[in-house]
Amino acid sequence: MASAATSVRTLLISDVHLGCKHAQVKACLDFLQSYQPEQIYLVGDFIDGWKCNKGWHWPDECNQILNHLEQLIREGTEVFYVPGNHDAFLRNADYLRMIPEAFSQVKIADEFVFETLQGWRLLITHGDLFDFFETRAQWVSRATAGVYDFVLSLNRWVNRRRVGSNPYGACAFLKDRVKRGVRFISSFESSIMQHARQRRCEGVVCGHIHTPAIVRRKDSIYFNTGDWVENCTGLVEHHDGTIRLESTYGTPKTLQLNPHERLAMRTRSASADDRSDWYYGDDTERFDGNVSVESEFEKVRQIAG
Repeated sequence: MASAATSVRTLLISDVHLGCKHAQVKACLDFLQSYQPEQIYLVGDFIDGWKCNKGWHWPDECNQILNHLEQLIREGTEVFYVPGNHDAFLRNADYLRMIPEAFSQVKIADEFVFETLQGWRLLITHGDLFDFFETRAQWVSRATAGVYDFVLSLNRWVNRRRVGSNPYGACAFLKDRVKRGVRFISSFESSIMQHARQRRCEGVVCGHIHTPAIVRRKDSIYFNTGDWVENCTGLVEHHDGTIRLESTYGTPKTLQLNPHERLAMRTRSASADDRSDWYYGDDTERFDGNVSVESEFEKVRQIAG
């Protein structure tokens, strides 16, 4: 007999990639069914529109996920949807008119401002709009998509007999190392945090780069929900204000926010040499987030000729 779902305040997930054969939809379904949330944020790439013309894969678990969301909506759960680069068609008004009646109450926008139980203002956005390669050279992303699929398939084949292990663990490790280099060039986190501050937010929740993280700075907090292809992670806000980065294959990370820290953070001016403590899924690295977006864009332009 299935255990009762845990009542929570908020669920935040991204990069489920429904329609992609590599999406770990069973793990995502189990995660969603484990909670009874007041609100859910789907933070982009929930559906993989890039697979519609080639490679579309839709097992029954995909329908079960949609049916579960529909049931939650009927029971009063608020659902917020932020389109990403793989489901950017939802930024088109013509497609929005085609949404089934059952999901007509879902709020769709490029960003939302989410207020936590303790009063923290967090900007919710997918992140593709702050990625140099997506905004100025999307051909790079699309050109490497086939290579990415091949590496995922190879990783799954190698791990096919390791029951209970992450079928894409090696790919997650490799992609994380590559993305760290890409993040330095594109200054993804610095750019998105700058935008959050302009929106008078103390932090940001995003996805896009498939690297789950909780980041604490002196003047802000950064959350990345991860994904449901390589990592299988999601954020959960509990009724006591605790926020946990849950992981199907790894160790959960917990952050307790309090209003006093928020007030101190809002009044603290960011110093030029302010460094960041970056907590990734493996707790192995600290990363200096103070990189000039403009200078890194210029480096990319010079490299590209």
